[in-house]
Amino acid sequence: MKLNRKFINVLAFAIAGLAMPVANAATKPVRIVKFTPSAPKSILKVKRASWRDPLFGNMGWTHSSDWGKFSTTKGKVIKIKLVTQVPGLHPGITVWHRGADDTAPDNYVVDHFYPQNANFFEAGAKDEANGKNIGTISMRIIAHGYDNDGHTNGYGVDDNGNTILKPPAGTKGIKDNVPGQMVLTFKAPKSGNYQFVVGGFNPIKAFDGKNKHEITATVSVLP
Repeated sequence: MKLNRKFINVLAFAIAGLAMPVANAATKPVRIVKFTPSAPKSILKVKRASWRDPLFGNMGWTHSSDWGKFSTTKGKVIKIKLVTQVPGLHPGITVWHRGADDTAPDNYVVDHFYPQNANFFEAGAKDEANGKNIGTISMRIIAHGYDNDGHTNGYGVDDNGNTILKPPAGTKGIKDNVPGQMVLTFKAPKSGNYQFVVGGFNPIKAFDGKNKHEITATVSVLP
């Protein structure tokens, strides 16, 4: 059964213990890790299919993913390396810029679900907990990608006849011949604050779906 977004949003609010959903409601990720030149590395914790969850319309799941942020200047080359030691877990990442048109606090994002390769925008956003107006959330897509190594039989159907997720349309698979590892490199188009989300994609069969799993993230500015 295919769930529509309106039903999913209502369900998410119910799970969070809210009596009624708030129009244009914004949510706070569990945390947003700050990456700096003096603290470039952190362990992120994600669920197996949080970057693209088939149970939620194949969108990313905000609270099952983990979030990071950094600041840089225009023209700098940014490298984000993701590595996991968990067999069968494939990292995915999406990076957005929060610029002058983003007037909401950066600890808010638009929804409980996020697009992997699109802008994330809400004018007149309100705190989902109290309905307070927090401004405009404007997250402009900059870069994205997913680990494209070691997927069972490529994509399609595995040896047991189970459907395997195909890559999201228009997204970028990154290969380095090391399953569980990927490097996303891009040039910053603007100065300012950047925010990214990391999650899991296309896990192997019988993968633990209840718990979060570790991915080590390193953010570097190349010379």
